[in-house]
Amino acid sequence: MDYTDSMNTKEMTDQITDKVQDWQRRATKTAREVGQVTDKYVHENAWSSIALAAVLGCVVGYFLATRRD
Repeated sequence: MDYTDSMNTKEMTDQITDKVQDWQRRATKTAREVGQVTDKYVHENAWSSIALAAVLGCVVGYFLATRRD
Protein backbone atom coordinates (compact mmCIF):
# COMPACT_ATOMS: atom_id res chain seq x y z
CA MET A 1 0.00 0.00 0.00
CA ASP A 2 1.50 3.31 -1.01
CA TYR A 3 0.83 6.89 0.07
CA THR A 4 -2.03 7.51 -2.40
CA ASP A 5 -3.86 4.39 -1.27
CA SER A 6 -3.65 5.46 2.35
CA MET A 7 -4.89 8.96 1.42
CA ASN A 8 -7.85 7.47 -0.45
CA THR A 9 -8.60 5.25 2.51
CA LYS A 10 -8.38 8.24 4.86
CA GLU A 11 -10.64 10.31 2.61
CA MET A 12 -13.15 7.48 2.34
CA THR A 13 -13.12 7.01 6.10
CA ASP A 14 -13.68 10.74 6.60
CA GLN A 15 -16.56 10.76 4.10
CA ILE A 16 -18.21 7.78 5.73
CA THR A 17 -17.76 9.31 9.18
CA ASP A 18 -19.30 12.59 7.97
CA LYS A 19 -22.26 10.75 6.45
CA VAL A 20 -22.85 8.73 9.62
CA GLN A 21 -22.63 11.84 11.79
CA ASP A 22 -25.05 13.67 9.49
CA TRP A 23 -27.46 10.73 9.65
CA GLN A 24 -27.15 10.68 13.43
CA ARG A 25 -27.89 14.42 13.67
CA ARG A 26 -30.96 14.07 11.43
CA ALA A 27 -32.20 11.01 13.35
CA THR A 28 -31.74 12.81 16.66
CA LYS A 29 -33.58 15.89 15.38
CA THR A 30 -36.44 13.79 14.02
CA ALA A 31 -36.72 11.76 17.22
CA ARG A 32 -36.76 14.95 19.29
CA GLU A 33 -39.51 16.44 17.10
CA VAL A 34 -41.58 13.24 17.30
CA GLY A 35 -41.15 13.22 21.07
CA GLN A 36 -42.32 16.82 21.34
CA VAL A 37 -45.38 16.21 19.16
CA THR A 38 -46.23 13.06 21.12
CA ASP A 39 -45.84 14.89 24.42
CA LYS A 40 -48.14 17.67 23.22
CA TYR A 41 -50.74 15.15 22.01
CA VAL A 42 -50.70 13.19 25.26
CA HIS A 43 -51.10 16.35 27.31
CA GLU A 44 -54.02 17.51 25.17
CA ASN A 45 -55.67 14.07 25.03
CA ALA A 46 -54.77 12.47 28.34
CA TRP A 47 -57.77 10.17 28.71
CA SER A 48 -57.63 8.98 25.12
CA SER A 49 -53.95 8.22 25.56
CA ILE A 50 -54.62 6.27 28.76
CA ALA A 51 -57.38 4.27 27.05
CA LEU A 52 -55.14 3.51 24.07
CA ALA A 53 -52.32 2.37 26.34
CA ALA A 54 -54.75 0.12 28.26
CA VAL A 55 -56.09 -1.44 25.07
CA LEU A 56 -52.60 -2.02 23.69
CA GLY A 57 -51.57 -3.56 27.00
CA CYS A 58 -54.53 -5.93 26.88
CA VAL A 59 -53.77 -6.93 23.30
CA VAL A 60 -50.10 -7.57 24.05
CA GLY A 61 -51.06 -9.50 27.19
CA TYR A 62 -53.52 -11.60 25.21
CA PHE A 63 -50.94 -12.53 22.59
CA LEU A 64 -48.30 -13.32 25.19
CA ALA A 65 -50.74 -15.46 27.16
CA THR A 66 -51.84 -17.44 24.09
CA ARG A 67 -48.23 -18.19 23.16
CA ARG A 68 -47.76 -20.19 26.34
CA ASP A 69 -50.60 -22.59 25.57
